[in-house]
Amino acid sequence: MKINTKLKSIMLLSAILPLFVVIVVGRTELARNYNFDRAAAIGMVTAILLGLLGPKLVERWLVTGSLAKIKDFCRQVKQNKYDGFDGLPNEEADSDAENEFISLMRDMNWMAHQIKCREQQLETTINDLTSTRSELLEQKQALEAANTSLLQMAMTDWMTKLPNRRHFFDHLEREMCRRNRNIRSISLIIIDVDHFKRVNDCYGHQVGDSVLIELAAVLQQGLRLSDLAARIGGEEFCLLLSDTGWEETLAVALRMQETIRNHVFHDCDGNVLQITCSMGMVHDRRPAAAEPELLYRYADRALYAAKEAGRNRVCYYDLESGVQPVSEQKISAS
Repeated sequence: MKINTKLKSIMLLSAILPLFVVIVVGRTELARNYNFDRAAAIGMVTAILLGLLGPKLVERWLVTGSLAKIKDFCRQVKQNKYDGFDGLPNEEADSDAENEFISLMRDMNWMAHQIKCREQQLETTINDLTSTRSELLEQKQALEAANTSLLQMAMTDWMTKLPNRRHFFDHLEREMCRRNRNIRSISLIIIDVDHFKRVNDCYGHQVGDSVLIELAAVLQQGLRLSDLAARIGGEEFCLLLSDTGWEETLAVALRMQETIRNHVFHDCDGNVLQITCSMGMVHDRRPAAAEPELLYRYADRALYAAKEAGRNRVCYYDLESGVQPVSEQKISAS
């Protein structure tokens, strides 16, 4: 029943009931020859009682009970409980005369059902996104590892595991920039294995590869952590020495030459191979350094001069006078 209908019924009852009491009591009093004023007084008392008790009854019947259910329902929703009102189906009203509070409860019940469904869908979506995010993170880590591996492969000589030509020139360019900022010296030593073609022709490429691998290890062991040894190509290697003076660079070159000459290389049958190297070096301590390619070209010219002079020797490129052999006096002075 709608609230409006209930209210009309209560108002009608409030008007009729005192009148009914007056009539009944009045007839009784008249029959007993009592004063009719007494009957009217009883009717007034009844009307006053209805006026005092009526609002409480109306409040309970029309509002309070339904509001208590709605309040309890809201409390359940705050606690993420969406079971709705007990015994109230989630469907439309049976008729237009349904109580407004009941209609409101029905709508709230429907809303709770929708919220519950949406939360379940949202939870499913969040789980799917979390799973997808985990997969994407795993793929990202795999790609980063693959990229790191590819970069390492692109910058490393596959045989000797030394930095390759590309890595060397990238590092040389960075060192040149740092050297120009700090006005420090920088040195290059290019090393070429003497008559390496004979090793490949006489003993095979397997022995030749083994010689290059051992030579790379020898060069790596004889350097500081701040220095760089790289394989430029074939039997040619290069050493980059940072913050190293001319005398120190010459000492490194001569020490490397002696170490390589005394190192025991073997062929596949265990026979000892005598391996020597020619070296070309350049040292730049000027305030304005040359370009990396030009500095390398200077060292390469010195290497060419060492090979032309009979190999197994060291030549250096003087930035003012050009290619110079390392004389015995300079060797002893170093």
